[in-house]
Amino acid sequence: MTTGDDPPLTPSEGAAILERLARGSNGGSARDANLARTAAIVEARYRALVEQIPAVTFMASLERGLSNVYVSPQIEALLGFSQEEWMSDPVLWFRQLHPDDRALWNEEFARGCAAGGPFRAECRFLTKTGEVVWVHGEARLIPDESGQPVLLQGVAFDITETKKAAEIVKSSLREKELLLKEIHHRVKNNLQITSSLLRLQAAKIPDAAVRQVLRESQDRIRSMALVHEMLYRSQDLARVDFPQYVRALVPQLFRSYNPGGRIRYRVEIDEIVFGVDLAVPCGLIINELVANALKHAFPGDRRGEICVRMRLEQDRYRLSVEDDGIGFPAGLDVSQTGTLGLQLVRTLTEQIGGRLQEKTGQGTAFVIDLPRESR
Repeated sequence: MTTGDDPPLTPSEGAAILERLARGSNGGSARDANLARTAAIVEARYRALVEQIPAVTFMASLERGLSNVYVSPQIEALLGFSQEEWMSDPVLWFRQLHPDDRALWNEEFARGCAAGGPFRAECRFLTKTGEVVWVHGEARLIPDESGQPVLLQGVAFDITETKKAAEIVKSSLREKELLLKEIHHRVKNNLQITSSLLRLQAAKIPDAAVRQVLRESQDRIRSMALVHEMLYRSQDLARVDFPQYVRALVPQLFRSYNPGGRIRYRVEIDEIVFGVDLAVPCGLIINELVANALKHAFPGDRRGEICVRMRLEQDRYRLSVEDDGIGFPAGLDVSQTGTLGLQLVRTLTEQIGGRLQEKTGQGTAFVIDLPRESR
């Protein structure tokens, strides 16, 4: 064995050792006694190392194309070719490379040459019997004293089982995604059916107050159905694009209450993505507050605007629904208002860990601060 005091090999010495490896231990004579001693030690150490690791090690001279190819004996376990068969044919590796992966290999080799290496690629190879084996290969160029590459040195691992396992996981994920999409689709359909039943029931009830209660319940159900519809159509089955959701929800409410053109709306939402556990309660809160403004803030032919905002601040989300309507009656304690809609807003705010503030005067504003960690 060599010691830490042994001088490093030069590329020319490495090429000579590679030539000995390619010829076999009995082939050729060393250029001088010192190189012969060094070559014999390094060759023994190299063989002891590479023939024990669970990977194929290879080297090749880049003079006159690929020449003096060396490959470790593990090549037989990987592709079925003996070490002698592989070393006697410098282009055998390219013929065994899967035809569909040759372009990828060439691109990676060209990139590595331009960048000076290393090369990394996952490609399919064909065994001697025609079976497909996935191989992860890594290689680098060894330059000579002038900087010109003279040796190619690398290692190849069998990753077939890893690829198969990954494909099983991928297939399982696809099945789960399809199942989850179907669940969202069915939940949305069931909620829409419930909403339609409420509408049909309301049409048969003469009492206007009862019809109003049923319509409000219908709006709440539609706001929940909208979340599941968006998830069904989305690539991300767990999270909702909240700005897109609110921009669909608010017009839906305006169509339901049909204020004509006398009430406008604005939606100003930062780019926020929520899970279902936050998207649904926030959607219901917006539903209640916008519906409440449409019903009470603009009596008669009064004109005005409702603005829905959600800002992403440093430590919180701030949701607000504001209108420039008539405000609450003087002396009314909004926090004690017993209407179902505002009770629902307060309950939902508590559930998601938020804090509700009500401001009234010239118009009304409801502001909810939601800690970001609640997401």
